[in-house]
Amino acid sequence: MRIVNPLYDKAFEYLMENDKFAKKVLSVILDTEVVEVALAQQETLFPDEKRRLTLFRLDFKAVIQEPGGERKTVLIELQKSKYITDIHRFRNYLGANYMSKPKEKESETNRYPEYHTAYPIITIYILGYKLEDLPYMAVSVNREIINSVSKEKLDVKSFFVEHLTHQSHIIQVKRLPEKRQTSLERFLTLFNQKWITDKEYILDLKELPEEYSEMATYLSTPLSDEEFRRNLEAEEELDLIFDEQEAKYMKQIAAEKKGREEAEKAKAETEKMLEIERRERDADRRQKEELAVKLAVQMKKFGASTEEIARETGLSLEEIMRL
Repeated sequence: MRIVNPLYDKAFEYLMENDKFAKKVLSVILDTEVVEVALAQQETLFPDEKRRLTLFRLDFKAVIQEPGGERKTVLIELQKSKYITDIHRFRNYLGANYMSKPKEKESETNRYPEYHTAYPIITIYILGYKLEDLPYMAVSVNREIINSVSKEKLDVKSFFVEHLTHQSHIIQVKRLPEKRQTSLERFLTLFNQKWITDKEYILDLKELPEEYSEMATYLSTPLSDEEFRRNLEAEEELDLIFDEQEAKYMKQIAAEKKGREEAEKAKAETEKMLEIERRERDADRRQKEELAVKLAVQMKKFGASTEEIARETGLSLEEIMRL
């Protein structure tokens, strides 16, 4: 089956705008049941002036059901990236939901801001590349409260911690294993970049987990939509432009790094040569001093005057007197 590549922004946004599939995707990533979900009414693409492209992010307000049956409302910030260079901009958008916009409320005496309710934030990063220092397909970073004095892990709930720290989920689709046993691994079959066709925005699925067949069928539908395909082609063209610019940038960085390394190497070699010359001069000086002392001793034995010894050896009168 051929589907649109969900690593592409337009394709992934199409998938996540469907409430049914959005709940399923978020549930499998968070490993907890998402019972309600709503895509935030805000722009989902953020301009990057440096890259001159758009950077993808989706914000959801969701109700999740925890293992104990308790339900709570959370904000889910999902960012997806094809390029490792996007890491540095993730921080620019993280925590935008920590601050809620105030609305003015009037009273008879004054005006004061009333703030909307804040919710805990969960961040999800779907990466289309490998992090060399994190050799795992998917990891979860969960909050823990540790007593800093006793180092004991505390089983407590704190509003402050709940709302001012967050848990994260990091997924590297290019680390998908050949044998896919878990629900998350089977879901990421739909992201398998080994099945890219001549059009990189199309994946030709070689296998399809039954539990995600309906989702795959949904992702195949846009292939018959000419306008949708044009949008994907435009995104692919922008990706190629960025690849070329990034390649030039990385080449420039590599050249500058090589230049610095060569300069540092030349400096180190120069310092090494100077050190060798200094040691040779010191050794030569010590040898001459030793020979001068030996000559002075012999001349003194044969009754030479101090002035004559000084003249022949170059030693000072004080040095000769000490012999």
